Amino acid sequence: MIRKKRVLYFMPDPPLRKDHGCRTRALQFLEYFDSRSDFFEVDFMSIKEIAGWNDQDDRAFKQRFPNFGLYVGTTEMHQRKKKSRKAFRWKPMDLFRSKKQLNEAPAIADLTNAYLQSQFDGILQQHTYDIIIISYVTWANLVRNNPYLKGARLIIDTHDFMTVQFKEQEGFRLGAAFEREMELLSLFDEIWSISMDEYYLFSQFLKAKHRFVPVMFSNTNESSGVVRGKRKYDLIYVASDNPNNQRSANWFFEQVYPLLPKELTICVIGLISKHFPDYPNVEKHLFVEELHGYYNDANISICPMLGGTGIKVKVVEAMSYGLPVVCNLRGLDGIPLKFDNGCIRADIPREFAEQIIKLMKDNQYRDIVANQAKTVFGRFFTLSKGYETLDAIFELSAETNAPIKSIMRALPKQMLKEASYVG
Repeated sequence: MIRKKRVLYFMPDPPLRKDHGCRTRALQFLEYFDSRSDFFEVDFMSIKEIAGWNDQDDRAFKQRFPNFGLYVGTTEMHQRKKKSRKAFRWKPMDLFRSKKQLNEAPAIADLTNAYLQSQFDGILQQHTYDIIIISYVTWANLVRNNPYLKGARLIIDTHDFMTVQFKEQEGFRLGAAFEREMELLSLFDEIWSISMDEYYLFSQFLKAKHRFVPVMFSNTNESSGVVRGKRKYDLIYVASDNPNNQRSANWFFEQVYPLLPKELTICVIGLISKHFPDYPNVEKHLFVEELHGYYNDANISICPMLGGTGIKVKVVEAMSYGLPVVCNLRGLDGIPLKFDNGCIRADIPREFAEQIIKLMKDNQYRDIVANQAKTVFGRFFTLSKGYETLDAIFELSAETNAPIKSIMRALPKQMLKEASYVG
């Protein structure tokens, strides 16, 4: 009988809300572990305050992953506990952590505190883990000099190049920030990058084993692959409302949109819809149950993106449907191939509009770009390839033949509607 490996997977966001690419990635990993239940026993830890983890998130997780352990930590002590003597234990420790971080390098934030650390350590004391996966370098200190690791294999899923994420902060110092990020990453036995660009960069400076572990989607999405014919939407734009997306959406609607033909139909999905005015030919959806039908009813995907790191998950998802993508330079972040990849780069408003118009008018051109998107997607981003990569990482036999499960497949429709909105 195979001894199951015990995994503690830390991700601060609720994974069953599909309103951010990082949550989609977490859900994909949980789906993988669930499909390999003969080999893994999994506990998942999240943080209450990060996205307001609520009872609905709790129910959704337990229904979708009934065999997984769930821990929802908190960085804020309950008011009654704050009044107790125990509170005096945490305050000096937090002051020490803050002072230590300030002296070392202030540019990369440490989001942990002593109260959260005690909860994390409590889980480690209860169980012996073979593998501990931490999402984001900003939570890396959970494992620093931790006496309760018991020889666990430590993996960091980087998600983003945090030095870039913090560059707009007051007092930012590039050298100190980069050095700090490399130092935090070096705490781990293994480093995962969602972006090929970051894989190349980090692997130059770190001795730990480094892997490119891309986002992954089903390759069974409907798509003609060639001429799509007349669809309901000419353009589809899917985005959350983080600051980079807000700035990019403003750029598109203020500088590109006026250059486009008014008869174009545009579908915008996600929380970004709240951050620009209404237009007669723009259909807005804050929340949808599934993107599948919308992608299949669109001709072109756009990803105006002026900043950010990692990879743009919605670019990969659009590629899985054989949609050509018009984007800025930052929209190409993380894609292994920078040319002939299904993405048309245009960095100034006039060029962005011209590329959209060309794709709409020239069916042959659109079909070439669409087929490039499908080819690159099939080469790097399918679920089957992603599972092969993870099987190799965890040294599972290639003959496991475990089925690949579709994301969100087990949630009832009402729970999907409440818990998994797209942005």
